[in-house]
Amino acid sequence: MNAVTQTMRGCDELRAWLLEQGFKLSIDSLGRDNGCNWYAYRRSAIPARACECNDGKPMQLVVRPFAYTSETQNWESAEVDVTGEANGVWFKLSAYSLKHEELRARLTEVESSLIAAWNALDRLNKTLPVAA
Repeated sequence: MNAVTQTMRGCDELRAWLLEQGFKLSIDSLGRDNGCNWYAYRRSAIPARACECNDGKPMQLVVRPFAYTSETQNWESAEVDVTGEANGVWFKLSAYSLKHEELRARLTEVESSLIAAWNALDRLNKTLPVAA
């Protein structure tokens, strides 16, 4: 375990599972009100249109875990997204409020759907009129 993973907190089982799935980890520096201070990311192997600013790199899939505790309940969920620039506009396509069990069971399906939505932006951009 390196120094970065030692400082990560929250959703330990999900974090370990994502590492097994080939994800890398990083500290989430946005300081959200969240019991987790990390996120996971990896390049998608699914063919995707290029992001205009990433010099031909494959699309990146990002998983952000969330953990909240109150006096009456504990809640854990995750968000999965792909983000990129298409036709000069930045898009963030996401699946959110996924329970951890659902994420583990459906990650392949979620990734496939997000990449399909990203790829569809190419067709959308070709059909929309450009404002003068």
